[in-house]
Amino acid sequence: MKKMVAIICTAIMLPGIIAGCSSNSSNEPSANNKASESANTKGNSEAPIRIVRPKSPQNLPAKDMIWYKNYTKVSGIDVDWKEIPSESASEKVNLMLSTGDLPEAFMQTLDTSMVMKNVDQGIFLPIEDYIKDMPNFSKVLEERPEYKALITAPDGHIYGLPYIEEMYGLISNQGILEIYKPWLDKLGLPIPKTIDEYRDTLKKFVESDMNGNGKKDEIGLALANKDVTSGIGHWRNANDFGQFFGLWGQADRNDSMGVDANGKVFSTSTTEAYKTGIKYLHDMYKDGLIDEEYLITDTPKLQAKLRNPDVIVGSVMTFSISDMVDKERAKDYVAVPYLTGPGGEFGTRENLVEMHNPVAFVLTKAAKDPARILKWADGLYDPSWSVQTNWGPLGYQYKLNDKGVMVFDDLKDGLKTYNEMRSRNTIGGGSPIAVLTDYYDKVVEYPQDAKRLLDDMKAVGFIDKHLNDPYIPHTIFYEPEVADKMALLSAQVYQIMDNNRRKWVTDGGIDEDWDKYLKDLDKAGWYEIIGYVQEAYTRYLENQK
Repeated sequence: MKKMVAIICTAIMLPGIIAGCSSNSSNEPSANNKASESANTKGNSEAPIRIVRPKSPQNLPAKDMIWYKNYTKVSGIDVDWKEIPSESASEKVNLMLSTGDLPEAFMQTLDTSMVMKNVDQGIFLPIEDYIKDMPNFSKVLEERPEYKALITAPDGHIYGLPYIEEMYGLISNQGILEIYKPWLDKLGLPIPKTIDEYRDTLKKFVESDMNGNGKKDEIGLALANKDVTSGIGHWRNANDFGQFFGLWGQADRNDSMGVDANGKVFSTSTTEAYKTGIKYLHDMYKDGLIDEEYLITDTPKLQAKLRNPDVIVGSVMTFSISDMVDKERAKDYVAVPYLTGPGGEFGTRENLVEMHNPVAFVLTKAAKDPARILKWADGLYDPSWSVQTNWGPLGYQYKLNDKGVMVFDDLKDGLKTYNEMRSRNTIGGGSPIAVLTDYYDKVVEYPQDAKRLLDDMKAVGFIDKHLNDPYIPHTIFYEPEVADKMALLSAQVYQIMDNNRRKWVTDGGIDEDWDKYLKDLDKAGWYEIIGYVQEAYTRYLENQK
């Protein structure tokens, strides 16, 4: 989708919602941070740390970034950056691993699978014994003990420092159902409260000339479903129907797995609620209440429909309405509080955790002084430096208000968005940092371009009802052979799910196909995948103890 959704979708691994930094400001970093106390103080006389990181075309070289210049004054440690093009980062990193041409540390370039596949070769260093001497990071783990469980590998070691960006569960939200309020007002209708009221409202929308242009071009419910795929770590339901199935008793999640209060993993796409819900959605589609082009509509096409000079979309399922239409029209779309249905209520949360990558910073066997390198990294976990490293430097992107809270400064250098500033002058999302929910309004203001989404998440009921639901973190570790097997099985399983769901919504036939569907999933390895996830999730729960 535009800025926010594009970042979030890469962002199931590297989310980042706000803007960034740039300039040659000489302002000193926040006076109230403690990075200088936790960073190495031996000075620049020692050799620079050799770190590999990916570089996008929008980035300045790290050595020229305001963020790096300011942080180096505080840490007293230089970095010899080896920057590789982000578009070919995986290929280049795998070559380094296979040839032994190693830096001292990898930043923003590895995932758990790559680490686990190379553990037996002794390429990566366990770091758990150093954590006690990392005061900033230790404090994060004290406040969020579940994150220590998530960074612990199956062999009991910790191989990396994580990227944590908490935004009130923003990425675990499955999207917002919005409705065009002027059309409701024109018809004298309230915001619908039940699925049947919603359906009746859409029927009035499409049967009336709501925009007054004399054409029958009104769309009931629009969504961008063309590029949607299911799977572990995927982010599907903002553009699909997963939340709807809660109306009949059990919502569906991105990977079609739920977990109960006892830690038991179960399937969410083989339930009677799923079956009943799809039949209801098929009736809506057949009656012309769902955009007939939803299967071939991608984000740009949905944006075009929503930005049509004549308003044509009465309701839309999307992640952030602010990213889809201009500011003025966005005000006319209002979030629909969770609808109720015959067997339950709209809504759930995704199986996504805000500790987006457990191995954002990993030491290799080439590290000459692991303690010194980790002290450099620990400084980044200071609250102020986490914000500046992730979103932009103080004195350029941010300024302090009278309460000592970092708030956005003016745009600079002729740049049009904070995201452009961020991209140029800070290493941004995926770094070894922690932005915790507790920091908002104490350390930093909540990102401005995510504020509408947060308000909508509260309005529909997500924050109160689902933010703290049990979920399966998408970043839990798997043994290499298990990860390979799951990847093979997943390609078959999720194709069966996606193809059938689309067919059933548009063409019907779920009753006739249901038994074969269940058998096909079983044969393709669906319950084998659930078994692997159950094993990893149980290990994660045990690690929390």
